[in-house]
Amino acid sequence: MVPSLCLPRCRALNAGRRLAVALLLSLAAAGAHATEWTLGGDWRADVSASERDGRSGGYSSATTLKSRLRLYARRNLSAQWRFGARPATQAISDGNDFGFRVDGYRATGTGTGYGEVHPDELYLRWGGKNSRNRLTLGRFQTSFGLPIVSSKNLDRKDSSGIGWTDGLYWRSQLAGGWESHAIAQLNHRKGTGNTIRGPLDFSSSSSRVSGYFGLRSTERVGPVSLRMLSLTWMPDALAPYGIADARRRDYVVATVKAAADWPLPSGRFVAAGEFGYAFNRPFAEAVLLDGEGQAGGESLQLGASWFDMAPGHHLGLVWGRARAGWLISSKLKNNGDLWELSYKYDLTQAVALSVRARLRQDVELQDGAGQRRQDRDARLRVSWKF
Repeated sequence: MVPSLCLPRCRALNAGRRLAVALLLSLAAAGAHATEWTLGGDWRADVSASERDGRSGGYSSATTLKSRLRLYARRNLSAQWRFGARPATQAISDGNDFGFRVDGYRATGTGTGYGEVHPDELYLRWGGKNSRNRLTLGRFQTSFGLPIVSSKNLDRKDSSGIGWTDGLYWRSQLAGGWESHAIAQLNHRKGTGNTIRGPLDFSSSSSRVSGYFGLRSTERVGPVSLRMLSLTWMPDALAPYGIADARRRDYVVATVKAAADWPLPSGRFVAAGEFGYAFNRPFAEAVLLDGEGQAGGESLQLGASWFDMAPGHHLGLVWGRARAGWLISSKLKNNGDLWELSYKYDLTQAVALSVRARLRQDVELQDGAGQRRQDRDARLRVSWKF
């Protein structure tokens, strides 16, 4: 239950959301004399087969069809201002709940419900084509991944499934080829548009705004093509003893990323890595582990990719590990190991075919489990941008 002291703030927050949506739509309509609308979108369809060896010793398997559709409309309102909107939906072969929703949170911490239609973009952006600074406000996409065939961000990747960031995003070009990224993110008491895993919780009124700051350089230094440092701060969002306990702490994590590439007789080889550390973590019992003290806070991914081994053909391998206290990765589950082999073929500039084989397994044995859970799956995907 939300404390009564928080109710006025919650009402003000909801009113603020409605006002922001109305303002964005009004400003878009006001651009009647501006550049014409740019329309487009993307569609993808997956077929996957999976197997699971459960923690209790059971076995299960499934075959699933999934599809995602996103349609965007954008226009320049002036030389400095741009408006963008994009509804998005995904469907599955069984278990859809169709409907349009404008929420500040997703059905679960890791994704929207199948069949639901959400606006995953609804923003105003300030900053001309040659501007060194850019401000985005409203609902927008954020992602800071590695330049490999199949990248699994340790922190932000709104484009995984359907996700978004609500708030303000300031990007600035700095000296020496560096750029800064600062995000003030608005959170709903029921969750966010980003990936979060328990025991992260936003029921406290002091957790309504979180922050992200990153420094990134894509200026080449020898073979090194990417360097990045980032910090995520979620005040009073961590329930270290579990959601049922009223005590809350800040959740603060840092990441460092790097990538390098070398030419090959055929194509290009890219090696990349990312390391993250959570300074405050839940205690072992809050993430269902045996033992005492805080859960591990490290996360890591290493990737190698061979781009254009033949024209349009790309091959990638990723290994990743997230300890039980790492709670914000969209693809690396906390307390999980990941091996993934992926292949992508660009049939045209707009159409791509990809194949993925993946193995995931618990790092530590859960309290009361007979064995570590293991998941194996393979997926075929076709993607089309239009």
